[in-house]
Amino acid sequence: MRSNIIAFACGVGFLQMQEAVPAWPLLLALLLTALALLWPGWRQGRLRRGLVLLGCTVLGFAWAALLAEQRLRDQLPVAWEGRDVQLVGVIAALPHAFERGERFAFDVESVETAAAVVPQRIMLSWYHGWLEDEWREGLKIRPGERWRFTVRLKRPHGNANPLAFDYEAWLFERNLRATGYVRPQAATQRLDDFVVRPSYLIERLRDRLRQSFDEVLGDAPYAGVLVALAVGDQQAIPGEQWRLFRQTGVTHLMSISGLHVTMVAALCGSLVGWLWRRSERLLLALPAQKVAIAAGWLAAFGYALLAGFAVPAQRTLYMLTVVALALWAGRNLGASRSLL
Repeated sequence: MRSNIIAFACGVGFLQMQEAVPAWPLLLALLLTALALLWPGWRQGRLRRGLVLLGCTVLGFAWAALLAEQRLRDQLPVAWEGRDVQLVGVIAALPHAFERGERFAFDVESVETAAAVVPQRIMLSWYHGWLEDEWREGLKIRPGERWRFTVRLKRPHGNANPLAFDYEAWLFERNLRATGYVRPQAATQRLDDFVVRPSYLIERLRDRLRQSFDEVLGDAPYAGVLVALAVGDQQAIPGEQWRLFRQTGVTHLMSISGLHVTMVAALCGSLVGWLWRRSERLLLALPAQKVAIAAGWLAAFGYALLAGFAVPAQRTLYMLTVVALALWAGRNLGASRSLL
């Protein structure tokens, strides 16, 4: 099983080295080839083992290619770049303030401009007007709200400097298939105060937590760091502090990843396990070890959601899930078995 997983991962990695995603006929041929190689009717032996490994590699390549093709297909046509488009959608994530306005992810629900084609998820910037105080008071946006905007969009574009930040990859990772801005002269309208959906509920909770930090801490120099570690809003950290963190080599500590999620899980699991051991009745009902495992996993899951459920947090949560299930079932916790 472990060698099959490694072969599957090698197939996924091989796709990342290609210049383009294979065409649909080739993907279909690869899937059929993988199924043929994994057919259980092959005679046992080294040949079968080699065919199975080859089949897992081909299957990993085809699976990754299908996902990539699905993501790449949702894009903004060149003909609709730089043109006014009226959209109705939902503020999908925490808005991030910058010097001249706010930037936020927007889930497009409907396109009201005739014949216009727009990706399902885009990144919008809303720049301040001349009457900044009135703008902030009357048109403040929050996650989960449904709005009607008139926007101008363009395809994702970023610099390709070696070893520099890859803006296009950052957008692609978050499924943001176009960027643009809200037209200042066009009418905007808030249609609903909140759209009920689990992801929007979590984002609204993150927004409330960030507001609570701002109200309590105010202009404290460490406020941005606490917000970044609590809800994953790294843009709350001022540029001067980021410069200091880069000079001291601690920037990775400000990005919620495996270290933070695992630490929260370990602390919560240890605390709950210690409290559970204080009661004989509870110990007879369920062992403290299993309660600690469940409490640690729930803490990791909740923290990953509050942190925005980014890829590093997801990866850590999946690994903790495997380890937690193995510990709960009393399985062997060898390093290779836990990692794979």
